[in-house]
Amino acid sequence: MVLLLLAIALPAANPSWGIDGTPLVPRIMEIDRRHDPSFRPSGPLLTDSGHEIGDTINFWSIDHSTEYPVFYLTAATCRFIGEQTYIFVEDTQWDVHYDQYDVDVFAAALEDSTPSGPGGIVETDIDVFGQLPDAIDGDPKIYFLVLDIRDGFDPEEGGAYIAGFFSPYNQFTETEAYLYYGGHSNEVEMLYIDCFPSNADDASFTASHELVHLIQWGVEPFSSEELWVIENQAQSGVYVCGYPAFQVETFLEAGGVTPIKWTNLPWGSIEYVAGYGAGFLFFSYLYENYGGTDFLYRSLRTSERGIGGVEQAIHDVTGIDPDMNGILLDWMLACWIDDHDFGDGKYGWEAFRIADYDTVNSGNRQGLDYTGQVLNDPYTDYGEHMSSYQGKYYELGSGLTGSFRATASGLGDLHAYVFDPEGGKLEVFDTGAANDVAVPLPALGTVLLLCRSFAGLDLDVSSGSVTDSMGEFTFYPQPCTGTLYFQFYSNAGDAVLSIFTLSGEYVESVNFGYTAYGETTLAYTGASNLASGTYFFRFSFGNTIETGSFTVVR
Repeated sequence: MVLLLLAIALPAANPSWGIDGTPLVPRIMEIDRRHDPSFRPSGPLLTDSGHEIGDTINFWSIDHSTEYPVFYLTAATCRFIGEQTYIFVEDTQWDVHYDQYDVDVFAAALEDSTPSGPGGIVETDIDVFGQLPDAIDGDPKIYFLVLDIRDGFDPEEGGAYIAGFFSPYNQFTETEAYLYYGGHSNEVEMLYIDCFPSNADDASFTASHELVHLIQWGVEPFSSEELWVIENQAQSGVYVCGYPAFQVETFLEAGGVTPIKWTNLPWGSIEYVAGYGAGFLFFSYLYENYGGTDFLYRSLRTSERGIGGVEQAIHDVTGIDPDMNGILLDWMLACWIDDHDFGDGKYGWEAFRIADYDTVNSGNRQGLDYTGQVLNDPYTDYGEHMSSYQGKYYELGSGLTGSFRATASGLGDLHAYVFDPEGGKLEVFDTGAANDVAVPLPALGTVLLLCRSFAGLDLDVSSGSVTDSMGEFTFYPQPCTGTLYFQFYSNAGDAVLSIFTLSGEYVESVNFGYTAYGETTLAYTGASNLASGTYFFRFSFGNTIETGSFTVVR
């Protein structure tokens, strides 16, 4: 997949992103047959003596610039023959967008070394993911066809273009491909690499991604797995070869997106491109924390699909029963904290820092940007939408008073933290059954609000005092559907809350302990456990006693 969705830094008016074309191959998720050996290859690539540099052959490729993808023939000439690979370059592109120097650089990456060390892309991906298939032509070498992939890309308009793809049609004979699926085959193991608008530097990291697709197909057809898993695994090919996944920068520009089922996002949108960055970050996180290369190898060979398969791979190589929701929450925190040395090492990556990808437009922070900077009170930010497994982040300034409050509506699951990097603290705040939270101010650091679910949330944020003067006491929200918050000016002393039913029956008491002098916010999480109805309370703090009633709605 073109993985490195190279977010080419063109002018802001026409940014461009390379996209893997594999998901666009006709019927890619429906093809479930395997090559039948009774059908023999008979095409122009069939040879007993191998190829020679200078051989010109017509290859089948796929045109995506039309309303429906169509197969077409294009002439390409052999420009390199190695121990593991052939490189053919489309004749129309030779010395236009690709030359012999580019071929030599690409060949060295494929056969000799990658940024991760000795051993080229082919050797590295095989070592991690398993052997390449060789079921069709009896030649262990892999064909790489470098061409201008027809995708309708207009440099003046920018947007998404196809940087490379794998076609399973080539894993059948021409007769099988046409008879069963209406396509065409070159009858060899091969991959397609774009040379425009991709440039020569893109070929290597694109190949490290696409080669994983070929290995995946050798294990099982794509119809046996969910597409987001297939793409996340292929992104891991970029990671193990040591190439930077520039789609991480797009991930930062989009404010983060889910690493799960992101292939359902609108194709070619910035969020879809960012999904490649999320997939890279998520599977590299699992690599570093849950089994390394054994996890990646096993993830291609599970009996379960989707999240179940990822969980099965983790279990098979570590022996633990993973809590995927907990893992995703830690991953979201890592995307913000971005420091492998913080805590127990699970809040960052050992191999890289996300902030290092933030090179074109760093916004208000290196890495993910602040959603808002609460530098003065009162502060409001209403109507923020949080998508699946996405966060919103609010920097807290000094000298703030009252509380920072967030209320989320929708089917999602809100989690809240305050992260103070200077103090080395990550504090969890209860969001109750109603997905709301109040953080007493002043506080140091950043409020992290995370949607840990497939369903999204709509978020309203405010900050400041909800009292008008010293001595005023208030509580909210009313009616209460989850946690109940008490905000008041403490005169220094212990705070105790007692709850009673409408008939005067005692329910419970909560001792909050000592509260320092000044405006204070306390959370009564027990309200989440109360049945619908009206309740009385007695709230004492220092030498002050307040009484009142609140309503719980379920």
